[in-house]
Amino acid sequence: MGIEFSKQGHIALVALNRPEAKNALDAGMLHGLLDAWDAIAADDEIRVAVLYSKLPDIFCAGMDLNTVIPILTAARAPENDDEAWLANEPGGSFRAMLRQREWDKPVIAAVHGLCLTGGFEMVMGTDLRVASEDALFQMREATYGIMPVGGSNVFLPRQIPLAAAKEILVLGENVPAQRLYEWGFLNSVVAKENLLDEAMRIAQRICDNGPLAVQGVLRCIRESAEMDVDEAMAKEMEIGMPIFASADAREGVRAFKEKRKAQFKGE
Repeated sequence: MGIEFSKQGHIALVALNRPEAKNALDAGMLHGLLDAWDAIAADDEIRVAVLYSKLPDIFCAGMDLNTVIPILTAARAPENDDEAWLANEPGGSFRAMLRQREWDKPVIAAVHGLCLTGGFEMVMGTDLRVASEDALFQMREATYGIMPVGGSNVFLPRQIPLAAAKEILVLGENVPAQRLYEWGFLNSVVAKENLLDEAMRIAQRICDNGPLAVQGVLRCIRESAEMDVDEAMAKEMEIGMPIFASADAREGVRAFKEKRKAQFKGE
């Protein structure tokens, strides 16, 4: 239990499964997530990842404040290997929650039920997002008198309208999936029974594309985000031109001419 990692072809599946705590992120969950992301980044066969919950009514209850905060603040000593890891590598928790990424394989979030605080922030770090009609999102830290520091103050104003981001962060109220879809945060909202199928459909569609091209797009977006236009255009050429010269690019052109499905190898 905790984090379940598996592969289906070129797709990695990362499942949250801590039913006794509604998928609250404790040291074990965070360590398992980081291990999964590191495995995905290192495996050339993996082209896309799907993050989802195995619990019936909740995606993630957020950070487990009863266990994580005492470790991060040194209020008590670690009691197991995962807590020792968290104490010795506090930045690992941020990497586990996708607050900081230096790899460019797309991550798809499939969200149903409640998606709260740290769970919501982790979804902000993904690339594509599908939610079920019953999904509810909430950043409730302000209602506890604390400020979120998992990336939401930076991510949300860049991903949805500014007034909407402020509303979510300072009101601390539930936000239904449909509203986040209208704000552009979600790619689609589907029936709950179709959620994982839709995420897998999107993942497979990405796998059918050239992996170098997909990763190049994400890398360019990430690295050029803070550049002025001229610098960003130069970065696009720096990343894109070697991909034009790749074996995958030649295969894509051949497949188009021959009216067949391209067989990309990431080369």
